[in-house]
Amino acid sequence: MSRRWSRWTPALLISLVVVLLVSGCGLDGSDGATDGSGPSTAAPGDANLAERVPDAIRRSGKLTVGTSAPYEPMVGMDENGRLTGFDVDVLNRVADLLGLRLDLHQTRFERILPGVVDGTYDVGSRGFFATLARQKTMDMVTYFRGGTQWAQRSGDTVDPNNACGRTVAAAVGTVQHTVELPAKSKACVTVGDKPIKIVAAPTQEDAVRALTDGSADAMSADSAVVATTVRRSGDELAVAGDVFDSQPYGFAIAKKSPLGAVLQSAVQAMIDRGELESIAQKWGLDGAVNASTLNGATI
Repeated sequence: MSRRWSRWTPALLISLVVVLLVSGCGLDGSDGATDGSGPSTAAPGDANLAERVPDAIRRSGKLTVGTSAPYEPMVGMDENGRLTGFDVDVLNRVADLLGLRLDLHQTRFERILPGVVDGTYDVGSRGFFATLARQKTMDMVTYFRGGTQWAQRSGDTVDPNNACGRTVAAAVGTVQHTVELPAKSKACVTVGDKPIKIVAAPTQEDAVRALTDGSADAMSADSAVVATTVRRSGDELAVAGDVFDSQPYGFAIAKKSPLGAVLQSAVQAMIDRGELESIAQKWGLDGAVNASTLNGATI
């Protein structure tokens, strides 16, 4: 075991144990509500917004959200197994405004969006890019803007625009895994160069581990995730290149659900009151949108 990886082992093991406990050991893929559910603030609601909440959700008294930790700083877990993060804080305040209790469900990443489409969850949240492809089957309310960035081990030199023949890790199901890296690898082959070897990491922490233990030369992820990972690594990791493919993040809602417009209004209310920016600053983020849109994807 390398000295570089030994620094990460305790934190990684704690995170993995917490995930297993919260998600029913993760062996059967079952969802689990966490005790991170519920309002995080005593701030007042908004009667006008609450009146617009769809009847079924209002009667239930809760806003059911599917998410998948860890994907920090958007969603993570504290030492007590409670879900935390930028997305969690934003949705806690949204639930307050709508007069609801936030009901968070930890699940596998690949089950979140299908769960929104089939009605299992009212909202899907995990730092999702709002893309035109996703908007074909669901609605998305924008709240943040970010892009993709690569990370490398400190002292190494990896160019995201010239990575033919290199090994790059990305979490399974992310835009980086399904779109960015395959496209770059195909471009390498087209010009007669070696393809990029893509390490399909089951989780974001596995992607970090692949980088820190030397299994991968670089890691590609959302820029906010890379910034947080690098900052927490001390001097172990560094960013590789600038942020690219910047686009909005969105909370996912069932297609044509009346909840979409209500959720967009709630996020806009937070923007107007300075609350969204305040939460972003708490998590060290620069990217809170100035205006929330329903289906504001650009690419």
